[in-house]
Formats: sequence, structure tokens, C-alpha cells
Amino acid sequence: MRSSRYHARQYVSAESEGLHIDTTAGQRDGLLLLDNIESTYHLSHRVCEAAKHPNNPVMPLGDLHEWDANQARPWSSPTVIWDDEDRVFKAWYSGSDLAPEKWTAMGYATSQDGVTWEKPHLHLYSWRGSTANNIVALGYGPVLKDNAEPDPSKRYKMFKRGPRLRTDDAITAPVPDYKGSRANYSPDGIHWTAGPKIDIPEWEGRSPDCGNLIRDDQDPDPSRRFKLIWQARTPLSRPDKPWGRAKLLAYGPDMVNIRNADENPLLDPDDGVEYENHHVLYAPYGGAWAMAYEYGWYVPNGYGIYGSYCADIRLAVSGDGLRFQRLDVEQPVIPRGRNDEWDGGLLVIADKPAIKDGTIHLFYGGNGEEWTSWPGENTPDEYPFASTGQVRISRFGVATLRQDGFTCLETPDREVPGFAVTKPIERNDASTQLTLNIGDVRQNRSWIEVEVLDATTDQPLAGFSREDSRDLCTDGWSQPVTWNGGGIGDIPAGRFKLRFWLYGAARLYAYGFEPA
Repeated sequence: MRSSRYHARQYVSAESEGLHIDTTAGQRDGLLLLDNIESTYHLSHRVCEAAKHPNNPVMPLGDLHEWDANQARPWSSPTVIWDDEDRVFKAWYSGSDLAPEKWTAMGYATSQDGVTWEKPHLHLYSWRGSTANNIVALGYGPVLKDNAEPDPSKRYKMFKRGPRLRTDDAITAPVPDYKGSRANYSPDGIHWTAGPKIDIPEWEGRSPDCGNLIRDDQDPDPSRRFKLIWQARTPLSRPDKPWGRAKLLAYGPDMVNIRNADENPLLDPDDGVEYENHHVLYAPYGGAWAMAYEYGWYVPNGYGIYGSYCADIRLAVSGDGLRFQRLDVEQPVIPRGRNDEWDGGLLVIADKPAIKDGTIHLFYGGNGEEWTSWPGENTPDEYPFASTGQVRISRFGVATLRQDGFTCLETPDREVPGFAVTKPIERNDASTQLTLNIGDVRQNRSWIEVEVLDATTDQPLAGFSREDSRDLCTDGWSQPVTWNGGGIGDIPAGRFKLRFWLYGAARLYAYGFEPA
């Protein structure tokens, strides 16, 4: 065999038994999970860095007299979606003015392109005597548009905490007579009605910091259809800080009847070298699950108690949405800006990706290096107010990835060829074709070839070697793979493996099966 001189690296995982993918139309691996890879030679599984938009920050702050004059960011209200039905981006974001108290409200804004935003005058709340503002709710929390909800009055759902009240008369609104965390429902994402209280024993009567609300139709278990990600303190094995923030999961058949996940914690900073996992993005994607998470640490520079808090956004992946592994941990998905830039201090991530026509939009909150004494436990006792997180400017940016662009396979030097071999795949549908999402290819310099291997002997099937493979040297999200004009449907029924050969700087982002 032509590749016999190569010594491939073998991968073994606890979930390695059984078939992970077959040739049914729609089956694909959009994150290139190692659970689906049997071995590699001279290949690296990389996290791809998102491209920050040159017009960042994209959401304008309000004027000095307006409610979001100091902060407009996806933070305690962290949701931005692309609404394919209405063909518009929608954001539910947290904003505040410059005030000595800990206060935020939820604003609503829309955009055609994710860059230029409109803040409609909703006339729901009076701010300093005027209802000409875009405040959509007092309080805060993540929002979900549930297209499968049969009740149109509950099309939009919110896990709502608060409100935080002000001591002045800046905002005029009735004060709700309840506390804790509640489901809220809306037919349009603007007009909200309070629903039942949400609680689980592990919250111990408190209202936890919950940053994610997801309907997960990719999870095969209907008892996990709705998921909440909440935050709790966790001990740290660090010499300079005793505890940090970990992320935990709760799930249920609906957003109210939830329970604590057996698999918790979802993400714990003590399993890495960071100090905090504060905000995360959680997304079923491409047959797997992606989690872009806030990777936070402290710089002992004399500010605050522990030093200035810093954070960028990194990536973890999962084959079941319950157990995540950090990937390429030294590579951020979204890095901090330079020391003189608006996002040069700490970043927070919106709770969902907004995917428009394949492009992945990652909206994030950016904060400069002037954020010196955050979070609250890092605030010196001499500071007399509770507004640690409200007195510094906080903005709203966006970075993008190509379709399937969270991760890729590439050779370490992007010069010498390498390959990856999948675990066995079942050829159960002869009507589909194998397609690849590939990039950075160029004819005669950087390209990809594919072999079909016998699942038992690892020998190429006759007519399906890399010599028979069409050279894939055109960038594209869905490049069909053929061998001397034939396709994957022409191989015998049964199990087979794929060997992806990468030459030069070629990148493989995903593979899957589509109707021929």
C-alpha cells in the first residue's frame, strides 16, 4: 500500500465503539470530532480564529441622556439571533447609563447585516419622562425563538431574572411582586408576559446567573429538549485565588420542568489553567456541539484585589452536548484587542451563534483595559458603590467564521502532506454523495484527495484510491468527491473508512453526505 511507510497516530476514546456516522443524507461532521477519527498522520485539529469586523464596535451607545449611554453589550442579556423567517438579526442586549448603582435593563435592536443596528422606539417604558426608547424588559436573561412552539403567544421564551431597581426616578414602571427566576413568553420578542417560576434544588432557593437558554433538537433524548446553562462557584487549585466560576447544565422536556444534569459540571476552570468560565456560547452544530467559552485570568498588576481581570473566547467541543473537551486551548476563537483598543481588556460571548446563509456570526461584548477591578470580589473595599460592572464603558462587536469554520484539519507546517482516517462508516444509502467543506486550496500546490478503505484491512477499495480521486482544489462549502467519475454510492454496501489526504496549506472543515 502506498501509505504503508506512514506511522499514524491512533485515537482511542470512551465513546469509540459503534458507528458515529453513515451515508444517510444530512449526516455530517461539522466539527471534525476526534471521536469520529481513528488515526492521523502529520495533521493538527485546529481552532479557527474568527475575523473581527472592521467597523467594530457595531452597536452604538445611547446619547448621554439615554438609558444605554454607557453600556450596550450582550452580557446579562446575551442573545443575538438571525431570524431566517423575518430575514433580520435580532438582539436582546443589556444596557445601562453611568450610575452609582448596579442596574441594567434589556434593550431590543434589529439589523439587516449584523453591523448597522436600529433601536426602535417601543414606547413600553418611560425613561426620564420619555417612552421613545427601545427598552423591552426590566430585568435580564437569555432569549429563545422557538419555531416549534404550537402556541404563538409563546413563540419567544426568556429565562428572566430581576429587575434590579433604581433609587432614583429615572425609569417609570410597575414593580413586579415576585422574585427569583421565571419563564417569560412573547409572541414577537417585544411584548412579554411573566410565566411560572423556574427552580431546581441545586439552586438552594437562589436565582442563579443563567446565561443560556437553548432548544436542542439535535439531542436524541426529548427529556433534554430544553437546556439552561447556569453558573456556580467552584474551588480553584490556584495559589492566588480560592474560587472561580464554573458552568453547569440543567435540562428538561420544556423550559420550566428542568433538572440538574447528571453530567455536571459542563465546564470547570480548574480542569484548565484559566480562572473563570463566566459566559459561554452553546450550540448544536453539524452533528456535534460547540461551546465558545470565556477564558478568564487575572494579571497581578496592582489593580483590584487579584489584579486586572482579562478574558478572551476559546473553544470546547462535544459529541453528545454533555461532555466537552477543550480544543487547541492556546488558540482563541476571538482574541482580545491591542492594549489601545475598545476590546483590549476582557471579552464576553453571546449565548448563541447567529448563522446567516452559512456564515457564523459571533457577537461579543468588548471591554477595554480600564476594567480594572471587576468582578465584584475583585473590588477594593474603598470603593463605596455596588456598581463595579456598570461604571466602565462596555460595547458590542461581531466576528465571523465561514460555514463549519469553528475548527479545521490542516498539516502543522501547511506544507508536507498528511492524512486522517475515519472510524468505520456504514454505506446504508446509495443515493447520496460525499461532500467536503474545504479552503485555502490551490491547483498543483494545496489540495485534498480522498480514499475509500476496506473497514477491516484498511486497504483502498479498487477504483477508490487517492490516485483515482478527483483533486479537490476549489474552495467551497460543499465540494463533491468523485473517483474516476464514480461516487460513494458506487461502493459495495457495508462498512468502510475514509482517508483524507491534505497537501500544502489545504484545510478540511467538514465532511458529510448529501443527495446526489
